[in-house]
Amino acid sequence: MKSVKPAELERVSRLDPAVRLTLLIGPDEATMETLAARLVGLAGKEAERLDLTSSQMNQDPSLLAAEAASMSLFSSARIIRLEISGSGDDCLAAVEALLATENAINPVIATGASVTAKSKLVKLIEGSSSAVAAICYQPDRRALVGIAMSAAEQQGLRLGNAEAQLLVDLVSGDQALMRRELEKIALYLDAGPDRQRQVTAADLAALGAATHEEDVSECINIALGGKVRELPAMLAQAAAVGVAEIRLIRALAIRATQLARLRAEVDAGAHPATVVSARSSGVFWKEQSAVTAQLHIWDSVRIARLMSRLLDCERALKASGTAGAVLFRKLVTDIAHQAARAR
Repeated sequence: MKSVKPAELERVSRLDPAVRLTLLIGPDEATMETLAARLVGLAGKEAERLDLTSSQMNQDPSLLAAEAASMSLFSSARIIRLEISGSGDDCLAAVEALLATENAINPVIATGASVTAKSKLVKLIEGSSSAVAAICYQPDRRALVGIAMSAAEQQGLRLGNAEAQLLVDLVSGDQALMRRELEKIALYLDAGPDRQRQVTAADLAALGAATHEEDVSECINIALGGKVRELPAMLAQAAAVGVAEIRLIRALAIRATQLARLRAEVDAGAHPATVVSARSSGVFWKEQSAVTAQLHIWDSVRIARLMSRLLDCERALKASGTAGAVLFRKLVTDIAHQAARAR
C-alpha cells in the first residue's frame, strides 16, 4: 500500500479492518501525535489500549503479531499503540511477523519521529496491502492559521484571522500546545458546541502559554548552532522550568532528521537558504534562519553520527539504573562543541 497524506487519515471516520498497521512518521511530531490520538480514538471509548515500544519489539519480534491476534478479556475492541525510537530497524522483524500472520484482529497505530521515508520499515509497509504510512511535515504559516481556526471551532470558539495568527506565534507553531491552549480558553470562556464564544487578543494574552518556558527551540539552536557560551545558562533554565531531558533529546532527534532530509538536497547542489525557504521544507518560518545556519555546519556524516548518539542517549534515559541526566548533559555539550568547531 502506498504512503498517504496525513489529511487522508484525518478524514476517515472508522478504522479500516484491512489495515493492520498505520505508521506515522516525519518531522512534525505535533501533527503525528494528534493524528495518532485521533486514530486510536476511532477504536471507541471502551476499547482496550495496549502500549508497546520498539525496544520490546527488538527483544521479542513475535510480540506484536501475538498481541494483534489476542482478544481482549475486558472489552469488545482492542487497539495497539506502538512508539518507535530511532530508525525503526528494531521493529522490522516484528512488523514483518505482523504482516505475515493470518489472524491479526487488533489494529496497530505506530509513530516514529526519527523514521525516514527511505527506511527499511517504510519500504516494507509500502510493499504490503495491509499497512499504510503517512509522513507528517510541518505545515506552513497559512496552514497553521487554518488549523487553529478549525480547532477553535471544535471547542465552541470563534477565532478571527488576526487572533489565530497571534495564537500560532504564541505556541511557535506547536499544534499540540495550540490545542491545549484552546481547551484552556474554552474552559475560561465557558464555550461549547452550543455556546459559541468569541476569542479576543486580550483572552490570548491573559491565558496564553509562556512559550519561552515551554518551547525547546532555543535549546536546539544553541546546541546545534555551536553556541557554547550560552549552553550552561540554557541547561540551567531548562532544568529550572522543568523541561524534561527526554523531550529535549526527542526534539534534537526531530531536528536532526529534518537536517538529514534537507542536507540531501544541499549535497545535490542546492543552496541551504533556498532549500530551507522552500514551502516543501517543513521548516517553521521563525526557525528558517537557524536551520539554514545549521545546514552549513552539519554535513551528512556528522548528522548520521548525531542521530546515532541521540538514539543511544534516549535509550539510556529510559533505562533504569543509568546516569541518564549526566549522559544527556555530556551529549548536548559535545554537540555544541562539535558544531562550534565546524562553523
